[in-house]
Amino acid sequence: MRVLLQNGRIIDPSQDLDIIGNVLIEDDQVVAIGNDAKDAIAEEVYDCSRMWITPGLVDPHVHLREPGYTHAETIISGTQAAAAGGYTTICCMPNTSPPLDTPALVDFILDRAASPEAGGVFVAPVGALTSEMKGERIADLAALKRAGIVAASDEGFPIQNSLVMMRCMEMCLQLDLPIMAHCEDMTLAEGGSMNDGAVSAMLGLQGIPRSAEEIAIMRNCILALNTDCQLHIMRVSTWGAVELIRQAKYLGARVTCEVSPMHFAFTEEAVGEFETVYKARPPLRTQHDVDIILQALDDGTIDCIASDHSPHASHHVDVPFEEAPFGSVGLETTVAATLTYLTHPGILTPMETIRKLSTKPAQILRLEAGTMRPGETPVAQVTVIDPDLEWTVDKNKSFSRSRNNAWHGLKLRGKPVLTFCGGEIYMDAQFDGSRVAGIL
Repeated sequence: MRVLLQNGRIIDPSQDLDIIGNVLIEDDQVVAIGNDAKDAIAEEVYDCSRMWITPGLVDPHVHLREPGYTHAETIISGTQAAAAGGYTTICCMPNTSPPLDTPALVDFILDRAASPEAGGVFVAPVGALTSEMKGERIADLAALKRAGIVAASDEGFPIQNSLVMMRCMEMCLQLDLPIMAHCEDMTLAEGGSMNDGAVSAMLGLQGIPRSAEEIAIMRNCILALNTDCQLHIMRVSTWGAVELIRQAKYLGARVTCEVSPMHFAFTEEAVGEFETVYKARPPLRTQHDVDIILQALDDGTIDCIASDHSPHASHHVDVPFEEAPFGSVGLETTVAATLTYLTHPGILTPMETIRKLSTKPAQILRLEAGTMRPGETPVAQVTVIDPDLEWTVDKNKSFSRSRNNAWHGLKLRGKPVLTFCGGEIYMDAQFDGSRVAGIL
């Protein structure tokens, strides 16, 4: 079976490629790109004029909630949302119930993700850093790595004991396993529900100071520098965090970081009249923080963009602000938000946009993804994006089980319209490229 993606703008940072041309997929593999596919013929042809053809997108930070919280999301619904969002590989976080700290649970996730009902994308599990995520005893990371985890994380339950964190880094160094760190000093953050500042004071809400994030980042960067462990910092939100990470990189620490669209598109003002969908962790900060984050995305200090897809059932969200959980769904809106707030305003070039959404996260976590170079991925991983498609987000038209969507009602510009992971796994209803039969 041959599929031809025709006349698109091919953007592949892994090959430093930005050309107009064709991509040929045969037997679920990319076999030719650009001039090599110029005269190709196929059984199915998609007209991708004025669209981008990119490596399948990679999301390093997704909460699939299964096992344990299937009322909010399942592996099946989450992977379907991922395919609709243009992703072909996603990394699922370990703060499930029970936590992802045994090989049997890793096997469970991989089996469920490979089921026919799932969305057809690759799921790369992230294992728990400590047993039961209690921050006390290191999990059996060697067994977890053999089972298939790509990194270890304390997501949701940041390790407060510096000695435990150092021992975790020493172990992960031996195993050549990256650590994905949720950086938060809970003695400063506990009880808070939004950024500590004028807005929290006006609303009468207990704030979370920026120092809670920055102190934890500083500690983890110092430990990473001293141990030489690979450290990936999740969800950067303050200008101070950016500067600390920049300095750590300068000193030679193997440190990378991510940002979510919530933290470059919104500020603490979005909380407004106690809107729980804008309750984020770390919290939405100030405009000054957003400005520095935009600069850090431009200069490369921030390496990649992650959805931090955090689904919650409605009965958990429709409560007083202090009682609501943190986070918003994001798999189906991250690309659109990135193009709307970063690419179209000129903060990121199209090449850098795809690098941060695909190639870089794949490199950080050493995944077989993030490229269209023939033979470098198990199957073809390709996303077609219409960068100019304007659409209004409707939380009720989503593959996710949850509706806690911070983007609901907003008009965004840009959208993934075709996703291939092997064969076609998703086609958007608004895709206006013709699909015609070719001649063999």
